[in-house]
Amino acid sequence: MPIISYEGDANMDNNFKIQYFDELFEIFSSQKEGWYTFYADYINNKVHWSQEIVDYLGLPARIMENDEALSAYISLIHPDDVDNFVESANNMLDGKTDKLNIFYRIKNSKGQYTTFATYSKFKRDEEGKPVFYAGTVINYEKNDLIEPTTGLFSTRQLIEDMDCYREKGQAYSLVLFSIRSFSAINSKYGYIIGNKVLRAIADIALLYKNEATVYRLEGTIFAMLKGFPPKDKSIEVFGVEEFDNIRDALQNGIFVDNNKILLDIYGGAVYTDENEIAPDTVYTSALFSLSKAKENINYDHLNLFNQNSLTEDRHKLSVYNEIRESIMNDCKGFYMVYQPIISKKTGKLISMEALLRWHGDDTGEVFPGTFIEWLEKDPIFYGLGTWILKKSLEDAKKIINRIPDFIVNVNLAYPQLERDDFEKQLKKIVDESLVSPKNIRLELTERCKLLDHNLLRKRMSYIQELGIQTSLDDFGTGYSAINLLFDMPVNQIKIDKSFINNIQNEKPKSIMLKAIVDSARALGAHVCVEGIETKEMADYVTENFNVTSLQGYYYSKPIPLKDFLEKMDKWM
Repeated sequence: MPIISYEGDANMDNNFKIQYFDELFEIFSSQKEGWYTFYADYINNKVHWSQEIVDYLGLPARIMENDEALSAYISLIHPDDVDNFVESANNMLDGKTDKLNIFYRIKNSKGQYTTFATYSKFKRDEEGKPVFYAGTVINYEKNDLIEPTTGLFSTRQLIEDMDCYREKGQAYSLVLFSIRSFSAINSKYGYIIGNKVLRAIADIALLYKNEATVYRLEGTIFAMLKGFPPKDKSIEVFGVEEFDNIRDALQNGIFVDNNKILLDIYGGAVYTDENEIAPDTVYTSALFSLSKAKENINYDHLNLFNQNSLTEDRHKLSVYNEIRESIMNDCKGFYMVYQPIISKKTGKLISMEALLRWHGDDTGEVFPGTFIEWLEKDPIFYGLGTWILKKSLEDAKKIINRIPDFIVNVNLAYPQLERDDFEKQLKKIVDESLVSPKNIRLELTERCKLLDHNLLRKRMSYIQELGIQTSLDDFGTGYSAINLLFDMPVNQIKIDKSFINNIQNEKPKSIMLKAIVDSARALGAHVCVEGIETKEMADYVTENFNVTSLQGYYYSKPIPLKDFLEKMDKWM
């Protein structure tokens, strides 16, 4: 959006000015919804607002005196943002800068705060006296093509731009990068400085973009998109040098409010010149490449997902895209099944594990093992994880009414745990469910072990503070799990099926399982053994190990709630 500028003439007729700028307001405000224009005429001491911003904010009038207008506007700005806004405005009025480009929250006519950004320029005469000030205000509640914190383009704009390249038959490359352990920045410095850090990262990305367009996506993920002419070999290496430059700049440290902050990034990229490959597929591939780079903390270069992989995995990616669309469509096609967990002591039902399933309109039934690894690496998983928890608690109430001490085990994934608002959202979901925390046990999946241990300990401690139990799933599949048992607040461990396969005939497994079970029980944790498929296996485990409960196909495969309720008498 261009800035309105007027060179200034003290003798210019005021009525003509108003008519002239009203016409400009109409032109500029109609270009994009949520883009408002304004100008301040310092010769006549008047500020002119577009009618749209007057209506949205409930300003007193379209035309106001300068001081009155500034005071009315500042009174609406969020208390946490007003000092920064006033300081920036004063710097412009004092001649330290001729621009005011700033993000802030402001209260609308309904009393609700929304994010605004002002992009404006200040004009002075030859003697340095104020003549004219004009600009554009962007309302991010009404504009989802711009990401409000950084001012970069959003995910929606990225997909639209990729689609444009596809329609034109033009090759393009997509580079994603994200910040390692950004939650530590928010924890140490607070969210206001955290947002300033994101803005600084955006500025560095713009500095090294090499003619690409820069975007901010979900969380701390940034993107660079660039089109290439036919047969241009540089597409195969685009992003490598750009990524290295951005990483080096961040590792050397950035200064935010006199704080020197050192950052590290990881990145993934994909390129394509095949028009039939949908933008969502390319985007998914880039996310997968990014997630692989995140897992390898010793890998400090851009992880390239080549076009051959993109072509070979096209069917899998097509299914994955259908699943992503399902999540965005209120998790359509997803449903829950439940597997009973049986007490070793009484042989009766004491809990159940909630497990996810998906049925696509075009694809049919797809087993979670084929998509869950990819999905957990995608920020969109958070929405699905929330749906899983809400649905599981809703279903569990039907059983808790019959068995007051019954517990439902629900899996948590690391995209949920690493979010800054995890604790707040968890409490909200549990409170709204009306399920007592004592009836809930949250299982940490294998990939949660990739999280920073301090953050993971904080999350697990908070879960227990709410009165909810914690559980380590897939125990026995790696040393990291054993380490977590001694380092984390854990109420239960679940022995992985692979660990007990043929355990009757493998003495080393029996010795190891006994050591794990005895250690867990000594630390106050319950032990559930998964993968019990036969009576012989159930008898062997119960007779030889001090476990708490058992789970597996011997008792039941995972089944829908309706079937679970019908079979409950069998397990009681």
